[in-house]
Amino acid sequence: MHSDLQKCFQEQLWLQGQVRLLEHRVKQKQLKIIQLLEKKEIQYSDREDENSVIDLGGKRQYSDCAEIYNEGHKQNGFYKIKPLQSPTEFLAFCDMSEAGGWTVFQRRSDETLNQIEVS
Repeated sequence: MHSDLQKCFQEQLWLQGQVRLLEHRVKQKQLKIIQLLEKKEIQYSDREDENSVIDLGGKRQYSDCAEIYNEGHKQNGFYKIKPLQSPTEFLAFCDMSEAGGWTVFQRRSDETLNQIEVS
């Protein structure tokens, strides 16, 4: 029975290591996405399509796509948002069709938030 408990503990440690490794990979991919979005922002700043980054003039910070939608901005595209209690702003794709403005976040095992999808 003692060896079963030890095996369980070892597997738990291994799984925690795997989670940390995967979280590190996700963080690397997110940084790459941010770099690509910033590059895209420069390339498409004057285009008005779904791939464009929409500049709202920095008049205020929005916590999610719904706030942007409720302010009357109905164009699909990338917007800068800063969720409540988030230390930084980041780009999020907002789908403003129909009732629009949904933002979905993923809570990681370390309790940090990551945006994974906007629909």
